[in-house]
Amino acid sequence: MRKVLLATGLGLLAVQGFAARADEALDKLAQDPKQWVMQQGDNANTRYSKLKQINSTNVKKLQVAWTFSTGVLRGHEGGPLVVGDTMYVHTPFPNTVYALDLNNEGKILWKYEPRQDPNVIPIMCCDTVNRGVAYADGKIFLHQADTTLVALDAKTGKVAWSVMDGEAGKGQSGTDAPFVFKDKVLVGISGGEFGVKGWVSAYNIKDGKLVWRAFS
Repeated sequence: MRKVLLATGLGLLAVQGFAARADEALDKLAQDPKQWVMQQGDNANTRYSKLKQINSTNVKKLQVAWTFSTGVLRGHEGGPLVVGDTMYVHTPFPNTVYALDLNNEGKILWKYEPRQDPNVIPIMCCDTVNRGVAYADGKIFLHQADTTLVALDAKTGKVAWSVMDGEAGKGQSGTDAPFVFKDKVLVGISGGEFGVKGWVSAYNIKDGKLVWRAFS
């Protein structure tokens, strides 16, 4: 019995240790002004950058260095993320994700193109928007329109894991930006216009297992 309890205790300590490391690593990146690893810049959602290269004196001298088009003409409501020398850009439906090389005029390093049923489009409100991707533990997290939460390898774009959070056929859709807290990634469901009961789900960032779900 003692061995079982000891093994359980060690397992809990290991999980807690990973959660602390994951949280600390993301917070450290967020404190670096050269990075933009969260949609709002930090957990306080300040959208504030400490960079000082652009100011009220020289802003009028700015010129275009390079441009990139996603090819999607619907509403782009989320901003890009910057992790190291890579910028991660996402689109409204079909929710394509691009990794761009900031040292090479935005050259595409990889592209993720999800296959989704276009029948989800009519139930999306308002427009086919997507409010952003999230980053943690070397992964890019995307909540697709069809409610699929997918974790992509930030270096290669390959799918690490994916999970269906809802059912588009019941009026449920995904438009929000995932939110990472410690070792969990949180997403909410859209569809209040169709009488959908709302919820927030928390998934383990390592393997995508559902940890908990809270209904509104």
